[in-house]
Amino acid sequence: MEGDWLLAVHSGAGRYGASNEAAYLSLLRCALESTHRVISSASCPPTAAEMAAHLLQSFELSRLTNAGLGANLTEQGRVECEASVACGETHSVSCCGAVRGVRRPSALALRLLQQATRVEEGDANATFAFGRQPPLVVVGDHARQLARDFGLETATDAELDEFQVTDRAQQHWDKWRRRFRGAETEAEGDEERLDTVGAICMDPRGNVAAALSSGGVALKVPGRLGLAGCPRMGCDAANAVDGRGDGNGSRKRKRSSRGQNKAKNAFAVACTGRGEQFVRSNLVGALARRLARSSDVERALRKAVVESTAANGGRGIEGGVLALRSPPRAWVWASCIVAPMPSPKYK
Repeated sequence: MEGDWLLAVHSGAGRYGASNEAAYLSLLRCALESTHRVISSASCPPTAAEMAAHLLQSFELSRLTNAGLGANLTEQGRVECEASVACGETHSVSCCGAVRGVRRPSALALRLLQQATRVEEGDANATFAFGRQPPLVVVGDHARQLARDFGLETATDAELDEFQVTDRAQQHWDKWRRRFRGAETEAEGDEERLDTVGAICMDPRGNVAAALSSGGVALKVPGRLGLAGCPRMGCDAANAVDGRGDGNGSRKRKRSSRGQNKAKNAFAVACTGRGEQFVRSNLVGALARRLARSSDVERALRKAVVESTAANGGRGIEGGVLALRSPPRAWVWASCIVAPMPSPKYK
C-alpha cells in the first residue's frame, strides 16, 4: 500500500445487542473518517502513533463503548480508565492506568510517548529534560495532574459524575450489583461490554503503531489494570528490519552480530478481551514474535493462540485480535479467539 495509510479499528469484545449494531458500525466508520480528514488536512505528515491514538477519539467520546465517556464503573461506582500506545518506529510503548477525570486516556498515553521521545532526542525544552527520567507508565491520581500539565481536558472529583459517568454506565453498574447480590439472574440478550477498544495503522513510509483504551470490566476492583494499562500486554508494534544492519561498526562486529540482524516483518497488534488472561498468557508477546518472522498472519495467530492457551493453564483466552503484518504487502487480520470464525482479511 505504498503511498497510502492503512487504518483499522475495533470496538471491543463482548456480547452486544443486535439492535445496536448499526450504531456501532456508524461509530467505527466515524473513527476512520475523522482520522482520514486529519491526515488529509495536516500541514505536515502526522506520525503513525498520533493517528493510532486519534482513531480512538470517537470511541472515548461516545456513550456506546467502554472507554472514556461511558466506561464501566468499578465496584465502588467510579470510573477508572486505562490506555496504551505502541510506536513501531521507536519500538516504545506508553501506558496510563486507574486514571480518573481525563477525557481521552489515549491522548495522555500518546503525550507520555512523545515526551519520552523528545527527551531522548535531546530537547532541552522538554518537561523532563536535564537528566530527569520521563515516565512511560503512569497510574492513579498523578496521571490526571500530568494530563493537565500536557494541556488535556480533565475534571475534578466533584465534576466527575457529570464529566464521565453516563446513565447507561450507571444502569449497567446497578444491574451487575443486583446480580452480584443474587437479586437478579442473567437474562438472555443482556449486553456484556468486556473491555478495550483498539486501533492499528501504518503510514506511507511503513511506520506502524497500535493503541488501546478501556474502562475495564464492570465492578472491577479499584486500581485494577487490564491489558490496556500494561505495557505490551494488549498492544504492540514494530517496524520492519531489513537484516542488513545499520551500516556502522567494524566488519568483525558485523559478522559477530549477523545472527541478530535477520530480516523481520513490520507488525501491529491491538487486542481486546479478558485482561487477566492476556496478562497471564502473554498472547501479544507470542503473537509479536511470530508475526515478525511469519509470512502468514493467520498461521502466526493460530500458533500463538495454541502457545498462549498452554500458558493460560490450558484454558481458552476470551477476546479478539486485530493484527497487521507487512511487507511485502500489508495484511490486516481480525479474529475472535475463543470461538474461531471466518475472519475478514484485507490487503
